[in-house]
Amino acid sequence: MLPYSSSIKKNFKLIALNAIWIAIVSYFIFHIFTGARGAISWSKLSREIVSLEKELKNLKEENEFLENKINLIRSDNLDLDLLEEQAQSIIGFANENDVVVLLPRSK
Repeated sequence: MLPYSSSIKKNFKLIALNAIWIAIVSYFIFHIFTGARGAISWSKLSREIVSLEKELKNLKEENEFLENKINLIRSDNLDLDLLEEQAQSIIGFANENDVVVLLPRSK
């Protein structure tokens, strides 16, 4: 046997253990950034949350507008102007003082 064989084995073990630790640490660092719950995914989800909150705000405003319009049409609180406007749009007639703009029908 060579006189250095035991030190070569020790060095090889140290190198192998260090390589394994480096691989494990690299794996976790990689997934901290690119994993399903990593930093990149977190930033994408944060932007999506902001976008969906804006959409929710717009939908709530639209819902409030429609609820107000419904309340104006109810029989106990009837707004005659709104009723006339709805009747004219449904029937297709206009008052003689109204300006009518005809738009081409979309297919």
